[in-house]
Amino acid sequence: MEPGRAKAFSTNIYQWCLQKDMRSTATLLYGRNFSVGEFQAVSPMAHCDGLILFPTKVYVFNPATKDALALPESQRNLSWRHKCLPAGLGLDTSTGKYKIARSFYRCRDYDPKQIITMGMEVFTINGEHGHWRETLVDPPYPILNSQTATHFNGYLFYFINKNNQQHPPRGLLRFSLLDETFGVTPLLPNMYPTVEDESIFVNVLDGELCASFFSKLVQRILVCTTRHVVDPEWTCRYVINVEEHCYPMTSLGSGGILLRGGNCVLGYNLKAHTVEEGEIFDMDDIRYLGPSGDTLGHAWENVSFFDLISYTESLVPVTPKASSRAL
Repeated sequence: MEPGRAKAFSTNIYQWCLQKDMRSTATLLYGRNFSVGEFQAVSPMAHCDGLILFPTKVYVFNPATKDALALPESQRNLSWRHKCLPAGLGLDTSTGKYKIARSFYRCRDYDPKQIITMGMEVFTINGEHGHWRETLVDPPYPILNSQTATHFNGYLFYFINKNNQQHPPRGLLRFSLLDETFGVTPLLPNMYPTVEDESIFVNVLDGELCASFFSKLVQRILVCTTRHVVDPEWTCRYVINVEEHCYPMTSLGSGGILLRGGNCVLGYNLKAHTVEEGEIFDMDDIRYLGPSGDTLGHAWENVSFFDLISYTESLVPVTPKASSRAL
């Protein structure tokens, strides 16, 4: 996101193809300007089947087709302390429809000694109603604020807000896009040294749900995956030696894995247990190519917020007009 005049913003989506020598350019896929006051806060993007969710006032884009959808306003959230509500995007496999789920706060006043009460609302892209629906059941635990859910196999996964909870579960809050009910997916128990939630990263790696546990004490990341989410059997895939918190983005050929740590992307050699020499790319050095492919874009200093996600192009429509064109 780039600030313009009078604090207006332009949101640009670039496709970044990282080369073997870590030299690369980012090509503009989609750009849109927004009026003053449209964004007060932002949080990480979500991606599902070529669709990208911006959990601000909530927009869904398909950069490949230039299709965009601004979701309607909702008045259910009573706490204006939280500008970015926890949200997620995923596929309901029973209907073939994509859904956005967003939690909201039922309490207007914040009391640090009380357990926060929350609800959940759902918007179905190209659904029958065209508005947010409140789910029949509330989350059994409050969701940690300003996070973007991870989607895997028809479920959204959230970290739990454990403040003032006597016995919070050691796991992720799970929301089913099929029947819109909740559950808890346990994480690894009895880890030593103990890893707190802020040092755990959850994403999808090689078609499996992935949880990465970083221990500052031993300077190591334990990367675990599972295919089952209701009763998971976590398997340790990788043990990665790093000094700072990183997380895996994708597996590479020849025994490598691509990590992200802060603004850097690193190529890690799993056999040598080290970051490859010359395989570190600082995104502060990135340069952008415009639509013509030969025009150098804005300098990195103009960017006020960015996120980096794995992306796959698709023709999935997000508006009724685009749906009719796809038929």
